[in-house]
Amino acid sequence: MGIIISSATTRSGGVSSVGQAADAARDALTGAGCRPEQVDALINVGIYRDANLVEPAVAALIQQAAGIGLDYRRGDVPCLSFDLMNGACGVVNAVGVAASLLADLPSGHVVVVSGDAHPSGLADAEFAFEPVGAAFVLENHAEAAGFGGVHVSAGDEPSDPQGYVKLSAMGTQGRSSLTVELRAGTAELVEHAAIAARDALTADGIDAGQVVLLCGKPTADFAEALAAELGVGAVVTDEFAGDAHTSALTTAFVAARDAGLADRPLLFVAADGGPTAAAVTYRGVGVR
Repeated sequence: MGIIISSATTRSGGVSSVGQAADAARDALTGAGCRPEQVDALINVGIYRDANLVEPAVAALIQQAAGIGLDYRRGDVPCLSFDLMNGACGVVNAVGVAASLLADLPSGHVVVVSGDAHPSGLADAEFAFEPVGAAFVLENHAEAAGFGGVHVSAGDEPSDPQGYVKLSAMGTQGRSSLTVELRAGTAELVEHAAIAARDALTADGIDAGQVVLLCGKPTADFAEALAAELGVGAVVTDEFAGDAHTSALTTAFVAARDAGLADRPLLFVAADGGPTAAAVTYRGVGVR
């Protein structure tokens, strides 16, 4: 029994983190043949949200917009929804949480959604990341190895804030203002990403030369540098010019799937400021 991605989708071109994530979630459920009332949990890993919302959890807003678990009937188990915020590494962390949930839900479904957008909702706002929404559906499968264990590596010191609102300077514009400072360089990101990736490969007995590396683009040369460091067979990012941040791994998976590469062992690796990195292997149905 392994946990597989039964469907994955992306949405772009919009300005709402909630709207694009909800659209992607609906598409992913359709692709998985999963009805909204069959969803047991929705995990949102997006960081930069509409109007700098703090409460309620954005996951609840995405759940509502996607029409998941809105009608309660006697005997129903409500859909659990919550935010899991760890930057670009959030998707990998969500896989680990979903594995724990699905261990007790043989026929369960967990939806992982992501997406970042400038809080102003303006299409021409200067933003450090690509405003992309993405979602995938996870479920158990009797004949797949699926995801391995999650492995992480991080610096020893607490990291400085990467995205924030300057309270002393925001005036009346706090709901629509944002400062993002990307401090981590390629070398330190690759250092921690390689540690997490090698731990994942070793734990699951997979040779680096056999895998397709799926990663984001926290710096322009990160993917190329990490692939060279690991000696992987192939590397796939996504179709976007910039960094899709919390949606980067899902968009990379969609690109690999559409290119016919999902029938090989996959290695998901994320890296973000801190520096911090997370990695997990994946073998779908029929992949050894």
